[in-house]
Amino acid sequence: MSKPLDGVGGRSPAEGLPSSSSTGRPGGPRFLFALWVGKLAAALIGVFFPSRGTNMSGEIACRIMPDLLAGFRGIDPDKTYFITGTNGKSTSNNLVVHAFRTAGRTVATNLEGANQKTGIATTLVKNTTWRGRLKADYLILEVDERNLERVRAAIPARHVAVTNIQKDQVQRNGDPDYIYQKIRRALGPDVTVYVNNEEPRSASLGQYAGRTISFGVARNERASQLRRDDYAQTMACPICHDAIEFQWSNLAGVGRFSCPGCGFASAETPDYQIDSVDYAKRRFGMAGRTYHLGYDAAHFLYNYALCGAVASQAGIDADRLARAYDSFTNVGGRLEEFTYQGKKVRYVRMKQENPETVQSAIDDVAADSTSKTFVVGLQLVHDIIPHYTNTAYFFDCDVEALLSSHVESCVFFGATNSFDAANRMTYAGFPADRIVVVDSDQPRPILDAIAAAPTEQVYLVTMIGMYETLRAAADRKGEK
Repeated sequence: MSKPLDGVGGRSPAEGLPSSSSTGRPGGPRFLFALWVGKLAAALIGVFFPSRGTNMSGEIACRIMPDLLAGFRGIDPDKTYFITGTNGKSTSNNLVVHAFRTAGRTVATNLEGANQKTGIATTLVKNTTWRGRLKADYLILEVDERNLERVRAAIPARHVAVTNIQKDQVQRNGDPDYIYQKIRRALGPDVTVYVNNEEPRSASLGQYAGRTISFGVARNERASQLRRDDYAQTMACPICHDAIEFQWSNLAGVGRFSCPGCGFASAETPDYQIDSVDYAKRRFGMAGRTYHLGYDAAHFLYNYALCGAVASQAGIDADRLARAYDSFTNVGGRLEEFTYQGKKVRYVRMKQENPETVQSAIDDVAADSTSKTFVVGLQLVHDIIPHYTNTAYFFDCDVEALLSSHVESCVFFGATNSFDAANRMTYAGFPADRIVVVDSDQPRPILDAIAAAPTEQVYLVTMIGMYETLRAAADRKGEK
């Protein structure tokens, strides 16, 4: 099973950062005042502004005491888990929490995905006594990867799970290697790190922790061979910086890999592995047991594998884990449907901030071999200023499987990126006369293009805000 690695970690997670001894002390007057104001704010927000209840009370409390997180008491580091990474941390966090609660454990958590300092502060404000003592046995938190180091300096969790480290929010995170350095500095000899065996950056983090548990997914029917063409993506080895070579991939940048330069490679068999998958029957096998697969997209398998690793290490047996997998419902499911003008529109959610989720959406669509129309809308991303467009991200995706899955036509919409995405498809060989470009973000011309699609089945890939806009416009026309 797992074993400590010989590598020496980076600097202590608290090095150069405030410690609890240098902040408002636990139970001190300033801490208590900030906590009580936060609790009062949480109560009022819950009544008058429930949609802002995941973040605002913690934000108010942290304005009074910036180092609020270090003041809470009764948090057992051995029962504190941080789940971080680029993609999949919300689902993984929620699944792990569900498994612990199904096993009868009390857990405080941020299920809504408020994963930065003020969101975590809100979770603790709501789940502690009036003197700041945690009211649950376990604290399991989704933590923003950029802020993991600072959060762990205040709350010294001894368990950190890393889903993957990939391109994401370039205006905020820059290159993935920048985030890699931030995560590795949060680790240390007192940490058990749970790493993705098939994602090179995550897999290499064991050298900076005291103990490593690996999880992964064996090659299955949705895995693909890696092609070498003008659009093939490359990745530098996190150990020696030579080019990583993938034998196959389950997801973009996730699969069996090795480095010809230093020999770093994914383990033949990780500590916890999903070794068989039946997508049609919605089930998978792990450690000799068959479990229910609630969501039949390939990326969900890594959420289940991570959960299996964390829960098993915490002493949750296979029967309780099976009950958790059977009853888990993801918050804001990824696949939704509506009809419009006789078209069955299936929405596949993605994050425009990174190409891996766009690739996962493409792979989900390609898994359906029936005749279909493929509709993509990439918009300007309104996040921090400056906003950004990521015109290159569709070029980072492999569309070969999509082209061979009976796509009859493509619709690309959006005032920012529609022509870039359309060009990517023409470069891949899709006939230009079967491509429709809607140079607009207004719902009417987009819905008109969907209504004119030559197939009954339509797959829509766009950001959640645009989907909700289109769905609302369709509903106003009496569609459902």
